[in-house]
Amino acid sequence: MKKLLFVYNPHSGKGRIGDSLSDILCTFTGAGYNVTAHPTSYARDGENFIKQHAKEFNLVVVGGGDGMLHELFCGLIGSGTEVPCGYIPAGTINDFASSLNIPKSPKKAAKTAVSENYRTVDAGLWNGNIFSYVSAFGMFTDVGYSTDQKMKNALGPFAYYLDVLKEMDIKNLHNSSVHASLQVNGEVYEDDFIFALAGNTRFVAGLTSLIPEDASMEDGLLDYAFVRTPKSLPELDKIRNTLLTRSFDPDVIISGKASSLTVKTDKPVKWTLDGELGGEVDTADISVIKSAVKIAVS
Repeated sequence: MKKLLFVYNPHSGKGRIGDSLSDILCTFTGAGYNVTAHPTSYARDGENFIKQHAKEFNLVVVGGGDGMLHELFCGLIGSGTEVPCGYIPAGTINDFASSLNIPKSPKKAAKTAVSENYRTVDAGLWNGNIFSYVSAFGMFTDVGYSTDQKMKNALGPFAYYLDVLKEMDIKNLHNSSVHASLQVNGEVYEDDFIFALAGNTRFVAGLTSLIPEDASMEDGLLDYAFVRTPKSLPELDKIRNTLLTRSFDPDVIISGKASSLTVKTDKPVKWTLDGELGGEVDTADISVIKSAVKIAVS
């Protein structure tokens, strides 16, 4: 009989995995799998368990938010195996699931996980640390790891948007500004930036507007966008227009694709990896891991 490892965070979202656990397990066993379930109890528990045991299974599925997905990628890639995987989204935002059209219903996502319909997607490396879909710094990026879990459960995406709306004025934008040098594709861009990302995703914090329109998760390239600090109200209006139209104006946003890039800042800044605190550094070397993970999709 085929063997399936199911690792889940019982606290993600509003405990949606726990409420649907019976349906999920029945779906797995109904598809012919002998299931081992492992609820996580501390940070990186899932990553460590997957890294140690992935090779013993035919399929690894995780349930939880983007943090749990991060642990899936780190665990699978760290295990050195090519075991396929599935994802049952149960977090507040679920950017990765939105990018791949994985159902948000736990029961439907469980059916997708055992469908054997796979896509092979890229991942990233940030100073040697694996991330599944995004690395970023600047305003808004600390909301995922600084907002209390109970508040995120109660407010959902609104907890994120509150901070976005609160900070979108010239004074707060300058307070969030970081002077940085971006080295990419043989070019060097030096300026003040309020936000920067590099990754493989079509959504960040539930928004598509911060992602280049031709972003891909499987082209062997990172998509990047660096938002310059506005020096005037007209420049701020250009940024707002970009958020509405996704027509990136190079005067205010540097964007493109690359297999690797280096970011140097004039002081250590906090980076987020997949919505979790990645570290505080003044130099970040970011590169793509091509065809990193085979994951079930609808």
